Amino acid sequence: MVLRSSFIFLRAIPLILDLVLNYKEMMKLRIATIPRLILILVLALCPVFLSGALGQGQRGEQEPQQPDVIKVNTALVTVPVVVTDRYGQFVTGLSRNDFRLKENGEPQQIASFSSTEAPFNVALLIDTSRSTRNKLGAIRKAALNFIKQLQPNDRVLVVTFDEKVNFLGDFTSDRREIERAIRSVKSSYLTSLYDAIHLTITEKLAPIKGRKAIVALTDGVDTWSRLATYESTLELVANTGVSGYAIQYDTRNDGGSPTSPLALPRMPGNRLFSRFTQGAAQTRNQPARDRYLVASEYMRAVAARSGALYLRAESIESSSFAFALIANELRNQYTLAYYPTNDKRDGVFRMIAVSVKSGDFSVRARQGYRAPKDEKADEKDQDKKSGN
Repeated sequence: MVLRSSFIFLRAIPLILDLVLNYKEMMKLRIATIPRLILILVLALCPVFLSGALGQGQRGEQEPQQPDVIKVNTALVTVPVVVTDRYGQFVTGLSRNDFRLKENGEPQQIASFSSTEAPFNVALLIDTSRSTRNKLGAIRKAALNFIKQLQPNDRVLVVTFDEKVNFLGDFTSDRREIERAIRSVKSSYLTSLYDAIHLTITEKLAPIKGRKAIVALTDGVDTWSRLATYESTLELVANTGVSGYAIQYDTRNDGGSPTSPLALPRMPGNRLFSRFTQGAAQTRNQPARDRYLVASEYMRAVAARSGALYLRAESIESSSFAFALIANELRNQYTLAYYPTNDKRDGVFRMIAVSVKSGDFSVRARQGYRAPKDEKADEKDQDKKSGN
């Protein structure tokens, strides 16, 4: 850019000299001609000034990328907390100063605090695979009862998942809109549970601030996820600070081999599709063993890593009680947040411990998170090992 501008400037020199040497002759011309000559001179000089300005702008953009100035403590770590007394009753009315928070045993300063009165952003995930075909009425009823038990300012997003993940609208506190979304739920064939959790967190919950939770109603058996896996979603849940509540119902008696996640009838008019899906997702998403044991372990892990609840319902029809317990807990959950004092970008998992300074109380919170990893540092280490 600079060379090109210099070339243009050199070509403009003869024009400039000609204007200076023939100034007297130029004054004899019509007045209208002078502005044209001045305009030509300005256009000739513009690239020089523009190249300088652009060069400064490019240098200004590149300078912040040179040093590794990003630190772990620039990312706020969110910790949902539930406090109960010896009788299992929720303890409310606590303030920021009542809590003690540690990371790997080191005390941390609580940077922000949300009391139990702060509104929640709740993503309601509903399994709409084939196993729910004859149970949609019970699902809708349980979901509608759950919505009625939330606080008026709580915002809800309804998400269904089968072979696709469907966002039925967006977060809203409009109860009529939420009810319309729930009543529109329809069943299909496969189950993309891992993808549903992944997309809900990354696309819907991560961009918003405040208290957030996922409430999933499912048998927990994933058969068709393409974007996420068992392990990747657990890692995501652990690192985001989103409470992951799980209500698992049993579909073991609905038919199908317990060790074959895709023991489903063929899609209408598509035998090739059935053969392709039979066993493909099993090797990709979960071990070849009893799918219901895998599902239970997964749902329990989602709840445990996020400090939430895992509840088992004997059937979809009996899930209303589980929904009521979750709604009650959401009304009594605190949210703490802090900037870690450890600024190392080492990719190590860090344990979080929360306690109440006084009183004989039980505290449930997320287990921890994995620190960001400095990719540049890894590249340098690899270069050193390779001798480059």
